[in-house]
Amino acid sequence: MYTKDMVRAKMKPVTVYLQEIKYLLFQEMAKNENKKAAELVRDAMDEYIENHTSQAKSLDSWEPISLGGLKEQASDWISKDYQDEILGGAF
Repeated sequence: MYTKDMVRAKMKPVTVYLQEIKYLLFQEMAKNENKKAAELVRDAMDEYIENHTSQAKSLDSWEPISLGGLKEQASDWISKDYQDEILGGAF
C-alpha cells in the first residue's frame, strides 16, 4: 500500500469542476482548520483511497464460516448419534 508521504513526494496538478456553493463551503472548512482547500482535497483523496481499497489480510484475521449442517436423513453417511457427538448437537 502507499503512504501519504509517497503520494505527496511528487504532485500532479489537476482540474476539478465543483458546484460553486460546495466549493465555498469547502473553503470555509479549510479556513476554520487553518489549511488550504487543496490540502483538504488531498486529505479527502487519501482517506477515500484508504477506505475503498482492499487491505491484505493475514490468515489470523479470517473468521471461520459455516458450511451448513447435515441433512436429517444423513444416516447413509453416519449415524445420528455420532453426528450429535461430532457436532455437539449444533445442528
